[in-house]
Amino acid sequence: MSEKSECSPFSAEGLVAGHHVLDFTNTLAGWGSESPVDSLDDYISLARWSVDAGVMEPTLADILVMKASLESEEAAAALDSARALRTLLHHVFTAFALGEEPSYDDMESFEAFWRQAIAAHRLAFEGDHIEIRPAAFTSLTIIADLITRDAVDLMKTMPDKRLHLCANDDCGWLYFAQSPAAEQRFCGGKLCLNGEVGRIK
Repeated sequence: MSEKSECSPFSAEGLVAGHHVLDFTNTLAGWGSESPVDSLDDYISLARWSVDAGVMEPTLADILVMKASLESEEAAAALDSARALRTLLHHVFTAFALGEEPSYDDMESFEAFWRQAIAAHRLAFEGDHIEIRPAAFTSLTIIADLITRDAVDLMKTMPDKRLHLCANDDCGWLYFAQSPAAEQRFCGGKLCLNGEVGRIK
């Protein structure tokens, strides 16, 4: 993947993965291309994506956007961190999709995100059970923390043989097939809906 990428507004039509953690990795279109397109061009786009993907409530996302406008440097750092998390998750889940073991370096880096996410949560008693809740919904890192938490849960309960990497080499999107036996080779995302699939042999 090229180090530089174009920016494009996120569209809810890009939510094709079957799980918001994978949809988060798919906010970059064209992992294997020379000109990938990034939907997360600023913190506002990250907040909007979090609402569309069901990660954050609209009112909470609005608070984050307002805070980001007042704390621009912190927002930029949070966005950079979220993008780094996205790259790690793409590496890790791609390995899972290919039946391989994630690299030690990737898992070590992801563990650092996990430790940060755990530190940003607290235990709360609700009814007759314990819940893990964010300690502060107004932290600019809360979106990445929630995704990290949910990514760990997903890794523990991965549906058997349903995780796929799009067969379009330029695409790189991840998605869950409807069943282990489903013959779905392409994700149905941006590149694959724009005629790129037809070029693949």
